[in-house]
Amino acid sequence: MSSKKNHKHKAHEPKVKSENKTFSIDKKLILTLSFVIALVAFLLYSNTLKHQFVLDDYSVIKENQLTKGGTASLKEIIASSYREGYGNNENNLYRPLTKAMFAIEWQLSPDNAHFHHLINVLMYSLVCVLLFIVLLRYTKINVYILFLTALIFAAHPIHTEVVANIKSRDEISSMLFLLLSLLCIHKYLSSNKIPMMIGTLGCFFLALLSKESAIVYVALAPLFIYFFTETSFKNNIKITASLGVVAILYMMLHMKIIGSIGIKNIPVIDNSLLYTTNIIEQKATAIYILGKYFLLMVFPHPLSCDYSFNTIPIVSIGNIGFLLAAAFHIFLLVFAIKKIKEKHFLSFCILFYLGSMALASNIIMLIGTHLAERLLFFPSVAFCLVAVYFLCKLFKIDIFDSSKFNSLFKVNTTLLGVVGVVLLLYSIKTYSRNKDWKSDTYLFGHDIETVPNSAHMLFYYANNLANKDSLAAVKNPAEKEQRLIKAQKSITKALKLYELFPDAHNVAGRIYYEQKNFDASFKSYSRALEMNPGKGMYHNNAGTCLFSVGKFEEAAKAFKKATEIDKYDVDAQCNLGSAYGAMGENFKIQKDFENATKNFNIAIEHFKKATQIDPNYKSAYQFIGITYNNMGDTINGSMWLQKAARIK
Repeated sequence: MSSKKNHKHKAHEPKVKSENKTFSIDKKLILTLSFVIALVAFLLYSNTLKHQFVLDDYSVIKENQLTKGGTASLKEIIASSYREGYGNNENNLYRPLTKAMFAIEWQLSPDNAHFHHLINVLMYSLVCVLLFIVLLRYTKINVYILFLTALIFAAHPIHTEVVANIKSRDEISSMLFLLLSLLCIHKYLSSNKIPMMIGTLGCFFLALLSKESAIVYVALAPLFIYFFTETSFKNNIKITASLGVVAILYMMLHMKIIGSIGIKNIPVIDNSLLYTTNIIEQKATAIYILGKYFLLMVFPHPLSCDYSFNTIPIVSIGNIGFLLAAAFHIFLLVFAIKKIKEKHFLSFCILFYLGSMALASNIIMLIGTHLAERLLFFPSVAFCLVAVYFLCKLFKIDIFDSSKFNSLFKVNTTLLGVVGVVLLLYSIKTYSRNKDWKSDTYLFGHDIETVPNSAHMLFYYANNLANKDSLAAVKNPAEKEQRLIKAQKSITKALKLYELFPDAHNVAGRIYYEQKNFDASFKSYSRALEMNPGKGMYHNNAGTCLFSVGKFEEAAKAFKKATEIDKYDVDAQCNLGSAYGAMGENFKIQKDFENATKNFNIAIEHFKKATQIDPNYKSAYQFIGITYNNMGDTINGSMWLQKAARIK
């Protein structure tokens, strides 16, 4: 609080009064309220427990060979980028703790999306409780007011992406460790015990290992200390500097593993701000999007898993949306700065909100997306606090006074009614939105109606319709053809919106391939390769076209290139083996048994590499057995076919 001796503290200020010992007086009450918060959070997301893998769950978990390696891969996970182990040339992110969690969970329950979803929901419930405890420790707001705040946070629909999408564990884990770090700071300030400082820094480091954006904590932690404690400025600086040292050490580790800080070569399809090279337009659009973010928190409907190009237009400084967003955020900043000396509660909330949004805003630096609901997870804390604060102001309730009501049912009934309505509406929306995240089919089918001009969403939709697994599930040839037609229509629209979209050309090639139009398929794959020759998947897919028309040597070159780019690409290894096996068959037909045997042995070598990458890759075992049989070695052939038969 203010250091002025004659300063009279106002009701709106979070000054800790000497007689206010709410937290320590009734621990049983805190435990009960915490249990209710956790229960509400769990029940709201209980309908995600039977959901499947969706979106980036595939690249990080289900199709990531390092994750699937379980605990045996932990050392390599720590020493590699986030998506290492998947056929992707992205090498920008470093989140080893999150990925290690997924690997351990896979070890405990392989290929079980339900188990991952359970962990997400449990961790989210814990985060909601920790938020309640942290706010209670620092702000000394009446326990029941904070209880209502935590419930609003738990129910807010903007969090559905974070909880329902397994991959967004990075957001949950990061926030969990930041909250634990805040608790350690609070304990350190009251006890001055070194272990608490070690806990503060350790938890912050774990948050950084969960997700890089936790670095904003260096600016947020001192806000809690300044606004809600009597700690000296010097001590605050000391703690903040210590956090800064941890941040620097993390960045050094990040640099060593990744080679750079920040995301390079961001595609326009992910962040449409890059569609223009005009810096003024970029920043104007970023501020315009800040307005969108705020509106999504106030009125979280409709929601979408994707807002990429061309959902949000590039705007100029004359755009009314930009002007309103700029005026609103300037007003917030001016108010916060004006009230900072008196430690006004709203000043804290505004600075917390702006600070936690700093990296996500694209104003300081461009990131991998221009708008994503998951990025509001931490900033929404400030929104929930401000929402309850203004409701209490409306009904003339002093949120810092614990003497007027010592029971939830003694709180102003009108306030309880309004909060109850908000909670009901938010809960209905959250529970309903969760259902859309059941699978890619549900999610993309729903969200393509919400963002019909998103090239990425059109790509997702087409890819889901035309991927190998979904087509294999369709037994009716006519139905399969209809799926391919719908997929083609969607991917054609995506490419009309943005032709420089290699993944979309790759999906177009997939659709043509299924339609047996190999020339068109190869042309699409080649176009994808023109734009991104460093992606092994494209080389592998081009190779399948060449293989299908009998160009086995050219196919082998394409498959080999794919394996050189991505050593974890089990499909490319198996395909490379198939190409050599096919060449061996041709030599065998020509009675050239020496070259036939040579190629068969090379084929077996690559099939075995495929089994080393993925010990459960059934096709590789089958092909080894078939190849041995073609060589006349029926003993080995039978042995490998039996191994294949044992794999489910």
